[in-house]
Amino acid sequence: MIFVLSCLAQWSVAQEIPMFIGTYTHAGSQGIYLYMFNENSGEATMYSSTASEHPSFLARSVKGDMLYAVNETGDSTAALSSFTFDGDALSFVDAIPTEGSYPCHVAVSKHHPIAVVSNYGGGSLSVYRLEKNGGLAEKIQYIQQEGTGPNKERQEASHVHSAFFSPDEKHVYIQNLGTDKVTIYRIDKNNDNYSLAEESHISTPAGGGPRHLVFDEKGKNIYVLLEMTAKIAHYEKDGENWTLVDTVSINEDGFEGENGAAEIKCSADGKFIYASNRGEANTIALFAVDKSGKLERRKVYPTEGEGPRNFNISPDGRFLLVANQKTNNITVFERNRETGELKDTGKQIEVSTPVCIVF
Repeated sequence: MIFVLSCLAQWSVAQEIPMFIGTYTHAGSQGIYLYMFNENSGEATMYSSTASEHPSFLARSVKGDMLYAVNETGDSTAALSSFTFDGDALSFVDAIPTEGSYPCHVAVSKHHPIAVVSNYGGGSLSVYRLEKNGGLAEKIQYIQQEGTGPNKERQEASHVHSAFFSPDEKHVYIQNLGTDKVTIYRIDKNNDNYSLAEESHISTPAGGGPRHLVFDEKGKNIYVLLEMTAKIAHYEKDGENWTLVDTVSINEDGFEGENGAAEIKCSADGKFIYASNRGEANTIALFAVDKSGKLERRKVYPTEGEGPRNFNISPDGRFLLVANQKTNNITVFERNRETGELKDTGKQIEVSTPVCIVF
């Protein structure tokens, strides 16, 4: 009996996984919040908070022992910060300025000791070399992008919004909302020295404003989320080039309100894609992906909050959590792993200005 109870206790503990929440700190937030998320029940328990200024986007190392956060400010305090995680608490390690204003995204390579920060305000990239233990070694490259787009209010200058490593990690894809371009950089290595070299670019639909993207598993299809038109532009690899296959709306038919598409993610099995829309929609859309890579919109769900910025799928695929920035809440959806469909659990996590969720 003691053995059985011990096993049950270990199983229960094993289902509690760390969940990090990035926030804006102008409205009372402390910075980064650590919750323990129960993958059986969908319950989340507040564990601790770590002071950091506007940690609006987070990334975790492959080993899980490091957490990186951009400090999204418009002055000299704009930085990439690193923290160690021992399974119990975060500890600040170091911060290096980005040189570009309002950094809004950080991507950490799985295979190379580099991290790439996107500076929205400055319209630039900052590339960092990481130590073997995951700490920040130095900023090794600063790349300024230039250009404008047809939307005079939002695209008056370059606005780099995100960076994603290709599945084979030979390239980095950079989304620029201000120029309607996805720029593809080759990752060059000379001994232990890394750098990014521009190789080509993809012109996305004018006035759409590319924000984030996802790849399929083999890197043959990419899906670019266009913030200002709330559409997904689907591209297929054709030799060395990318061909636009289709653009699909993430809104219900007939929606005519203000758009603000924010996040796009693919399920681990590659069968489903989700995308959120802020503005006046406050929704998350479900798409099925067929064998050719084509998208079919299945359902659009209200997020039970306003300003659905970032969202994430739990590692086991059973839950999808949406950070509603404007209403200070995270909505927990139960996810059907067979159909991709979402069901509101009724569980809400109250956090001040949540804008990023990382497991």
